[in-house]
Amino acid sequence: MVAGAALLLSACGATTGTPGPSVQQGTASPVVGAPPEPAVLGVEMSPERLAFTPPHLEGTDLVRVGVLLPFSGSAGALRSEAGHLLRGAELALFERGIGNVVLLPKDTEGTARGAEAAAEAAIADGADLIIGPLLAAEVRAVSGPARRANVPVMSFSTDTSVAGGGVYLLSFPPEEEVRRVVSYTASLGASRFAIVAPATPYGQLVSEAYRRAASDMGGTVTAEEVYSGGVESMSQAARRLARAGIGRLEVGRALAMTGEDWRPTDSGAFQVVMLPAGGDDLRMLAPSMLFADIDPLLVKFVGTGLWRNPDTAREPALANGWFAGPDAEMRARFESAYENAFGEAPSRLAGLGYDAASLAALMAANMGRIDRSVIEDPNGFLGVDGLFRMRADGTVERGLALYTIRNGRFEVLDPAPERFGSDGLVVDVEPGES
Repeated sequence: MVAGAALLLSACGATTGTPGPSVQQGTASPVVGAPPEPAVLGVEMSPERLAFTPPHLEGTDLVRVGVLLPFSGSAGALRSEAGHLLRGAELALFERGIGNVVLLPKDTEGTARGAEAAAEAAIADGADLIIGPLLAAEVRAVSGPARRANVPVMSFSTDTSVAGGGVYLLSFPPEEEVRRVVSYTASLGASRFAIVAPATPYGQLVSEAYRRAASDMGGTVTAEEVYSGGVESMSQAARRLARAGIGRLEVGRALAMTGEDWRPTDSGAFQVVMLPAGGDDLRMLAPSMLFADIDPLLVKFVGTGLWRNPDTAREPALANGWFAGPDAEMRARFESAYENAFGEAPSRLAGLGYDAASLAALMAANMGRIDRSVIEDPNGFLGVDGLFRMRADGTVERGLALYTIRNGRFEVLDPAPERFGSDGLVVDVEPGES
């Protein structure tokens, strides 16, 4: 048996925290390097058949899951990601040994037209659920055929404009990361926020989410700066931000403060500054803040999941900075299972394929069909990257941990929540046995 994660389901009316019957893991081993195409199923769909059924499953009530990914897309990174997502989905089904779920991989070619054709092909093969696609343009193209056929879609896009009407975004939207870090700093008394963002669609998205979150928490964004790229542009943005006024700390208090006991002060135009960047950009941007005399002992530096990079942890200017992200311990269990099965480390998104297929397997095992009321269960699910639930509008809400950078490492400052509600459906993840 492959070491992995098993879903535990309790009855909807059960006492909180009491596990119910287990969805048993199977004994079949995953196929290493299974090709990301329909041929993996071993049978071609004949034109006159209404739904794809492998010969050995004739007479079985199947749940068919279309997996729409850019297996032959022009971008190598997308093709690689497609393979990881499919293998994540395969791993979920192999671990659970669910015999009535069939994956129907379809190639979107990384284009809207290809995605629409793939959706129509999956629906013609009898798909009850579509997993994917990956890109927002593909999701838009898939949504029409899926809605006409009343087939739910669990896509991996982060673009919330494509959600809704049966299209769900099982992804890592930066809006959730922003809300988590704003909520935590606001709980400590922060009410004045600043942001220095790149002049990119991502920067604009984070800025808008930051303003909404601050307003929802009773605060306001008092200073916003944008940079176009390069250290000089970043330095200019930092200097403009500093001129907004940041107040001063008493020397004694400054020497005594650490990242853990930071509290917002009453002085200054802002108490928290968001730096939504990663990689080399972040390692240039953070020191620019210090060179502009923005003191991280006075102003808390915060970021998004882009901060989760080993090089970020080693940047002195980001010491004691905070950012939100998924539960790393739970993620490590999945990574171990994936590597044991396929001989390589999973991509960052591979766990999304695992979670989507796990949810399909959960419904197939317990209901024999796909049910949107289960997908939208308000109590949510505990998956590879921690707690999540799908809202009725198709967006995802995630229970994220808050991390701090300390001594060149990421450490949990505030743990991820274990549940959204106190009663009802509880899905847990436990380590499997080899």
